[in-house]
Amino acid sequence: MEKVFIGIDISKLTLDVFVNSCSKTQHYQIENCSKAIKKFFKSFSNDANTVVGMENTGRYNFELYEVLSNLNLLVFVINPLHLKKSIGLLRGKNDKLDSQRIGIFLEKNYMDLQPWIAKSSEIQKISLLNSERRHRVRFIEADERFKLS
Repeated sequence: MEKVFIGIDISKLTLDVFVNSCSKTQHYQIENCSKAIKKFFKSFSNDANTVVGMENTGRYNFELYEVLSNLNLLVFVINPLHLKKSIGLLRGKNDKLDSQRIGIFLEKNYMDLQPWIAKSSEIQKISLLNSERRHRVRFIEADERFKLS
């Protein structure tokens, strides 16, 4: 069976999904909500030949993590800096291109990457809240420095 590589670019409202198999490549844009994600992955569920990759974008990944944790797919969460350095300087930046670049990067490098292991829902929520807190503290500290100058 052929491997299918799925690169996902995540934004607040949508997921741009690039699907690359030996026979064809396709781009999809779906809502960033559990219902749409489940519907999309229904045809790939429990397929060991499907490899999924995405950048870590913090809170916008949460819906996707929730769905993928219930599927038997090989998933990689890629550090955005690692992806940027491996690709080098490129022209053009949009969500469709980013999902394609993630998919191509994944196809070339997935054997060298650490797979994502799903955490419990409670741990994910705590991590998300902790991240949100750090962001807000930094924002407040920056605001205070601005007021002092």
